[in-house]
Amino acid sequence: MGHLKRLAAPPHLKILAKEKVFTVCPSPGPHPKYECIPLLLILRDYLGYAENGEEAKKIIGQGKILVDGKPVKDYKFPVGLMDIVSIPDTGENFRVLPIYGRGLDIIEIPKEESGFKLCKILRKMHVSGGHLQVTLHDGRNLRFKEVTDVVRGYMTKDTLKISVPSQVILGYLRLEEGRYGLLIKGPKQGLHGRIIEIRRDVVYPAKPLVKLSTPKGEVLSILDYVMVVGEDEPWIKLPTI
Repeated sequence: MGHLKRLAAPPHLKILAKEKVFTVCPSPGPHPKYECIPLLLILRDYLGYAENGEEAKKIIGQGKILVDGKPVKDYKFPVGLMDIVSIPDTGENFRVLPIYGRGLDIIEIPKEESGFKLCKILRKMHVSGGHLQVTLHDGRNLRFKEVTDVVRGYMTKDTLKISVPSQVILGYLRLEEGRYGLLIKGPKQGLHGRIIEIRRDVVYPAKPLVKLSTPKGEVLSILDYVMVVGEDEPWIKLPTI
């Protein structure tokens, strides 16, 4: 893949823009280039477990870092929203989440949370054989051979709770008023709270809107920017606002 200059890198990366010319360019993978953190940077710049890039490459090359429960040896691997980074040697687990005013970052999570992740449904379609397939925000495709009423009820913008790395569905959250939402994009990225209103009756080219009750007050944003992360309370540990 091509090079990435530090001046052109996403602002959420914890790197000094003028220290050097280039930084790690993410490999093609489950998350877009500007919506992820390369694994090398997490180990070196975020956690401080390597003094330089060469040390980080050696640690990653030995398979000591897990992403969503699987060893990853590509130091350019793009780690993105809701991904879980685990270090078995230290017993630490981290989740990538948006933090208000800072963008994507990692927060440490308890061990019991390291076995599952929340994924937003981006697409739903019928495929060959009469099966139903849903595409999640992290690039996963879940194919259902038995199309039950529960599976038919899965809608785009809803959230699935899946185990990692086995991908067993553990829970389902519908995008509706009263649920707990997290803003994953936009200028208010990182704010979270109860969804108090959803406005779908808008005229094109306007987009449906959502209103959240957050510690910063009521916030209005685009519906596409919100992700359901809980019912009355969030199902995962979230950053303090």
